[in-house]
Amino acid sequence: MNIRKIKLALTVGLMNTPSGNALQLIKEQMKGFRDEVGSFLGLQEINRARLNHNHEEHRYSMRFERVTVDLDVISNPSTKTQVIRRFDLH
Repeated sequence: MNIRKIKLALTVGLMNTPSGNALQLIKEQMKGFRDEVGSFLGLQEINRARLNHNHEEHRYSMRFERVTVDLDVISNPSTKTQVIRRFDLH
């Protein structure tokens, strides 16, 4: 499995995709690497922190058979927007 290739594809795909549900975008893009990463096993919210009146930071772990994607997502509940701050594969 080429982690660098997957990270690059996710980065480019996220930059070229209109805003939406960040978690769904990652999950959809990982489907393109099903042979390498395996099937989707689940999503777990690890932590949630309020940054200010309008923004929250969520930390998620998205598990596949052969890789886990850790994500930090900044969300605005009032506008329902999400931005991926960081992601890592291991």
